[in-house]
Amino acid sequence: MSAVAPPLPPRRLRFMNEDDTRLVDTGALLARTLYAHGLGAGHRLLDVGCGYGRLAIGLMSTGYEGRYKGFDILPLQVRWCRRHLTPADDRYRFRHLDVHNARYNATGTIEAAAVRFPARDESHDYCALFSVFTHFYADDVRRYLAEIRRVLVPGGRAVTTWFVWDDARLPAITAESSAYPMVHVLDEVTRYETESDPLKAIAYREDFVRELVRGAGLEVETLVRGRWAHDGPDPEQFQDLLVLRRPPLGTATRIRRRLGRLRRRLVRAGRG
Repeated sequence: MSAVAPPLPPRRLRFMNEDDTRLVDTGALLARTLYAHGLGAGHRLLDVGCGYGRLAIGLMSTGYEGRYKGFDILPLQVRWCRRHLTPADDRYRFRHLDVHNARYNATGTIEAAAVRFPARDESHDYCALFSVFTHFYADDVRRYLAEIRRVLVPGGRAVTTWFVWDDARLPAITAESSAYPMVHVLDEVTRYETESDPLKAIAYREDFVRELVRGAGLEVETLVRGRWAHDGPDPEQFQDLLVLRRPPLGTATRIRRRLGRLRRRLVRAGRG
């Protein structure tokens, strides 16, 4: 499918306050990030925290040929996406989940640590989480990682952004020159910028993040430091990028699954 010029949300819904040009450029950058890590034609993408459609707009404008589902905790933004982006291309679907977040949805009725993504088991090839874990406490991160594994097919990937640090990076992330000086300490693995608003920008020790990822049954495939602390190698990558993968099935598991599917088909045929 060729690229299209999608509709753009009104300024009142853009909590990043971009003008039209920056909105389209940012969406295209997010799309290129996914393409660079393997997203392609025929893939099924789940956009976790789709907001007002920046990634969807970027995918539309760059001619993405797969299927897309996005969900978010912000009802007005999701409603606009459903009313304007889905009619522009019916492969793009959006859902609202009323998940609690102390900063963005304080009245939410679903605790983030108990959320279930609006997707079946092993139903997506890719997940995207841009600027999600940068606003989450660790228990919520843990739950979302478990859900990522559940909805990804074996071998599927999640492209995620974070603020991560280790002892060597600590001077850079606490310096005044950092975009978000992480000068406040929540615990030994968690730092944040704003004392009165920890979820504005929150950072985790890299080894702790890797432990969370392993605990969810995922693996870190790629880590690229962003330029938020002025020490990242890629001028286009602002936050730290972690590409996660659900490990592919081993040979024995694949055989068991195939035999299971064959048995189920035989049972259904016998009933017919």
